[in-house]
Parts: sequence; structure tokens; C-alpha cells
Amino acid sequence: MKLRIIILVTVVIGLFSSVLYAQEAQSDYEIQQTFKEQYADYEQQVENVSSPDSAEKLIESIKQFEKKYSEHKKLLDKALYPDTYEEQMESLKKSSVRTVNKVETIAEQQKQLKKLETQLASYEQDLNQLDQQTDSLKTAIRKSTESEKELSKMVREYRQSLERRDELILTFIDSMLVTYQNMNLDALQEIDDYNQKSRIKTNDALKLIHDISEENIQILERNASKLQLDDYMRMAEVNHQFQIMWNRLGDKIHEVYEGNNADMLLKNINGHITKWNNLLQVNTIDAMKNYFAQQDIKTDAFESAGELNKVLHSYLDRKIKDSKDNPSEANYSELQKFKEFWNRVEVQWTSNLAHANVLSREQISKLNQKVDEWTQIAQPRSNNILVYLLGGSVLLAVALGVMLIREKKNNGSA
Repeated sequence: MKLRIIILVTVVIGLFSSVLYAQEAQSDYEIQQTFKEQYADYEQQVENVSSPDSAEKLIESIKQFEKKYSEHKKLLDKALYPDTYEEQMESLKKSSVRTVNKVETIAEQQKQLKKLETQLASYEQDLNQLDQQTDSLKTAIRKSTESEKELSKMVREYRQSLERRDELILTFIDSMLVTYQNMNLDALQEIDDYNQKSRIKTNDALKLIHDISEENIQILERNASKLQLDDYMRMAEVNHQFQIMWNRLGDKIHEVYEGNNADMLLKNINGHITKWNNLLQVNTIDAMKNYFAQQDIKTDAFESAGELNKVLHSYLDRKIKDSKDNPSEANYSELQKFKEFWNRVEVQWTSNLAHANVLSREQISKLNQKVDEWTQIAQPRSNNILVYLLGGSVLLAVALGVMLIREKKNNGSA
């Protein structure tokens, strides 16, 4: 009887231990499975997070998740082999940090693009107003029956309007450089997956750049007779800054632009810049001819930038020879006229002439050497004679003074 009781108790204890072991084993399995399921869920959340706020909340949740399962580290190491619990958590935390950085960058790009959209709307409105003013002035000039004085006033106002337009374009270029230079193209490509799409839908930068380049060509084509060398030198600076901006940012602006005609606009802008350069050079050469005629600087005829350089060298060589052979007031007067022009080249226009592909810096430097040589030998002969006469008069006065003093001394001795 006792033996039976002992056997029964042993069986019961064995069965109870088996149940406890099974329950413990089941509990460990559930911990491992739950961890894996929640981990996979966090990985998915990391991929789909859409804002800085939600990313920060996700990081905090991952911290709590790590804290909860850290006590089961050894158990999870077995389930995750060959990886470990710490390696898995480190990977998840790094992914979440990268995601935070990504969505913050996207948010910053969104902010910049929104700001740019407002700026573009303002630039477009201001440019339209200026274009309307210049168009009205251009029409008035064409139809004018006013006196020459009134017509001259309208032309001056027209040129001033173009100057304000160029200043606005330079401001626009600065804004483009500031806005786009720090943009991250990878982040921009993520924008479409953001909560609210942030591509510019109106007043697009690419379209506005296209329109500016197209309008500048029209100005150069239609208004050559109304503009002067000063205008083209200013336009050369605008053209140069525009190209710098486009070369640096064209691809980025094209990337941001939302529209089916993006490739066409890109191609057109590149074509406009080439045509703009050619027209600027041709118009500047014509304006230079007009300037020389107005200032009575009598060079040989020229029709191109290459011819202008040769003509200026020829003109200076001739004037240097004339100054050596026969210095005169007329030659000296011509020097003064030319130096008035050349001083502006040196002080204001060196870069602009280079930007307009009219005279390079090296060419200007070589011409400058000849201007200096002409200046050194252009003293008119009549002036030299006056100097000699004046010097002779001084010497004569001194001699007479000495003679008078001696005569007084002699009379006193007598």
C-alpha cells in the first residue's frame, strides 16, 4: 500500500513538473516570437515615418522596447543566433536616427521651397510690372511725335527701367544661389513620399528662369538703338551672374520643378544663354562704335571683337608714333578723349568686357601698356617751349637782380 502511494506521488510530481516545464518553455518561446514580431513592426515604422515629430516619438518608443526586453537578453541571443540582441537593437537605433535626420532634412527642404515659392511670386509680379512699364515706354517712344528733348527723356526713363529690371534679376539670382546651393537632392527625391507634397506647383523657378532668359534676348534684339555702352556693360554683369547661377544650380532646379515640360525648359534655357551671349557681344561692339563716334575717337572700322582688339592696337601704335614724331596739342587732346574712355575700362568695365567676350583681361592689359606709353610721351611741344621760356625768364630775372645788387655795392663804395 505504501509502495503504491509512493509511486502515485512520484507520478503526480513528475506530471506537475512536466507541466511547469512546458509552461516555462512556452513562455520563453512567446517572448522570443513577440520580440521578433515587434522588432519587425518597428523596422516597418522606421521605413514609413513621415515627420520629425513622429520620428522622435518612434525613437522614444524604441527605447522603451529595448528596456522591456533587455532582461531577456540571453534568451533572445539564442533565438537571434548568429546575431545578438544588442546587435539587433543597435541596428534598429541607427536606422531610426538616420530616419530622423532624413525627415528633418526633408522638412527643411520643404520650408526652403515654401519660402522660395513666395519669393518667386514676388519676383514674377515685380518683373511683370517692370516689363509693362518698359513696354509702355517702348511703345510711346515708337509712336512719339514729341520734341527731341521729350523723346530723349523717354529713352532715359526706358533705360532706367531696364536698369531696375537688371537689379531685380540680380536679387533673384542671389536668392536662387542661397536657396538651392544647400539643397540635398537625395532629400528632394524623398519629398514626394512626404505627408504633403512640397514641390513648387506655381511660379516655378525653372519657368521663371526660362522667361527671364527669353525676355533678355528680346530686349537685346529689339532695343539696340535705345541702349548705350553703359547699359551693355551692366547687362554683361547680369549675364555673367545668371550663367554662374545656372551652371551651379540648373540640375537642382530642374530636379525640383514639377511639370511635364521640364526637359524642354532646360533645353530652351541652355539655348537662350548661348544666344544671349552672342547678342550681347554683337550689341556691345555696335555700342562701342557709337561711343567712339560720339567721343570723336577716330579708330579704323571694326565689326567684331577680334577686329576691335586689332583696331585699338593699331590706333595706339599710330598715336604713339605721332607723339614721338610730332607732339602737338591736337595729339594731346586726342589722348585726353581716349583716356576718359580707357579710365572707365580700367575702373569699371574690365570684367564686363571680358564677360561679354569683347576684350579679355589679357588683351586689356596689353592695350593698357600702350596707353601708358602714349601718356608718357604725349606732352605737346608747345608746352615744352613754354617751360623753356619760363625757365629762361627766371634765369634772366636772377641775372638782372645780381647785376643790380653789384651795381649798388659799387656805387656805395664810390
